[in-house]
Amino acid sequence: MQLIYAETVALVLGLAAHAVLPRRALTGVLLLPAVAGAACAIVWTGLTWARVEQGGAAMWLASLLAAVLSSVAVGVLVRGARQRRDDERLARA
Repeated sequence: MQLIYAETVALVLGLAAHAVLPRRALTGVLLLPAVAGAACAIVWTGLTWARVEQGGAAMWLASLLAAVLSSVAVGVLVRGARQRRDDERLARA
């Protein structure tokens, strides 16, 4: 049940990453929340299989930290790549 709450927080953190990172027009609004949600679910499930205390502070911290780090990393990488591609296309035109 707590996974649902963690996923909700991860999605909000992904939305916040979308709003805070520069060049937000280069990615859709759902990309970073989806990445954050997937990272949170993967880490939460992995820690559950590793028999970490269900709903403990370590599980919450690791899952939400994975959500934030993955969404920021994907946002920076994808937006940077799209900006470089757009600049190259404009230079050729």
